[in-house]
Amino acid sequence: MSKIATLQPNCIWQRFDEICQIPRPSKHEEKITKYLLDFAKQRNLTHRQDSAGNVFIEKPATKGFENLEPVVLQAHVDMVPQKRNDVNHNFLTDPIEAYIDGNFVRAAGTTLGADNGIGVAMILAILDSNSIEHGEIHALFTIDEETGMTGAFALKPTDLSAKYLINLDTENENEITIGCAGGLDANFTFDLEYSALGEHTKVYTISVSGLTGGHSGFEIILNRANANKVLCEFLYAVMEKTDMRLISFNGGNMRNAIPREATAVISINYSFENVFHKMFERFVEEKQSQFYQTDPHFSCIAAETITETKTITQEQTAGIIRAIVNCPNGAVKYENHNCKILNTSTNLSFVKTENGKLSIGCLLRSIDANNKHQLANAQKAIFELYGAKADFSGEYPGWQPVWESKLLSVVKQACTDEFGVEPKVDIVHAGLECGIFADTFPNMEAVSFGPNIKGPHSPNEVVEIASVGKTWNVLLNALKNIPQK
Repeated sequence: MSKIATLQPNCIWQRFDEICQIPRPSKHEEKITKYLLDFAKQRNLTHRQDSAGNVFIEKPATKGFENLEPVVLQAHVDMVPQKRNDVNHNFLTDPIEAYIDGNFVRAAGTTLGADNGIGVAMILAILDSNSIEHGEIHALFTIDEETGMTGAFALKPTDLSAKYLINLDTENENEITIGCAGGLDANFTFDLEYSALGEHTKVYTISVSGLTGGHSGFEIILNRANANKVLCEFLYAVMEKTDMRLISFNGGNMRNAIPREATAVISINYSFENVFHKMFERFVEEKQSQFYQTDPHFSCIAAETITETKTITQEQTAGIIRAIVNCPNGAVKYENHNCKILNTSTNLSFVKTENGKLSIGCLLRSIDANNKHQLANAQKAIFELYGAKADFSGEYPGWQPVWESKLLSVVKQACTDEFGVEPKVDIVHAGLECGIFADTFPNMEAVSFGPNIKGPHSPNEVVEIASVGKTWNVLLNALKNIPQK
């Protein structure tokens, strides 16, 4: 047991501490789902696991609350596996090293997994308690939320019969989410054409690192630097002034994380060496000035490399660089009636060179499906113009808000009781499983809330300790005031 297990509310932090000991990156949730099933068995709670891996646990109402409508408590069990380059951590085998840092809990150089581990821990605390007042509880723990929401997509209309669902995957206290953007994965692939490394040629590895990164839904609006776009901007400038050829480009690795690091290997003729170094020095100075607020730890290094024997052709190099430079990235459109609500965005998530192909992945998000598809068509036209193949997959629906509902009224009152002011009721730009739930269970009312979590999907992720306790109070208040049957 670590020190975080001694925090209050103890019933939550003990569970979160246990969860941190269990490796659970997306697509590898077997150990955490076994933990959940064992948890249910030990407490004689009705439980099952579906073919996708989702876990369902039921708990009867506490005495005197049998007349309340059943409620689904839902959280996802997977986490985003991100770490700093200087950290030695295997997300498939190693526990998360969580520790107390002032008013927050964070991890030692990795993502913390408070997204959505705190939500899981809260539900387990409800299931474990003999004194908390609530109606019938249907706990739903979904898998693979972070890389495609395949767990939510696998649900059948017969899996849940409750009228109300509380999702615990919102990351700002005293904020109730009642709608979210839908998403679409865009993938573009170049079949690489190579030529021999020319004579009188120097090879350089250029690495961008130290960017802030973050969640490509919640934090795309903050205009943080995208490592792939930043590096490609420099490569474009070099290409215009020299005979530069691209050898490889690799940056980012998660579809829903703003990429923090990117590396390109290039070749240039000896005669352009001085030009290259002057351009590089000027580029670093400009970017350090440009990003001093959003990405104060920006770093870029160029080092000579001598192991390469071939390059991508100059013509294809130009096409790849121009396609990435012209690819939209970041906030694309805001709501007409409220410039603070982001309607449409795209994140150039990763670039990967492997097995004779260069692949580029983007995650498109929009509240409006038509805007999402228009953006997809625009990106497709750009990449096909330069010779790439386009493929779209993983589309999921948005969650259309219902501004007046019985469940929303209950949770709003619980928030007001706890915080002393009415909560913010909002639509978020991130994708939430509630959009899929709304499609599968159209008669179910849903809301989402949670504690303050900053920097999700990055090694900077923290959860505010006091906020966990306040959100817990909101949940307890709401559960005993769920509408009657």
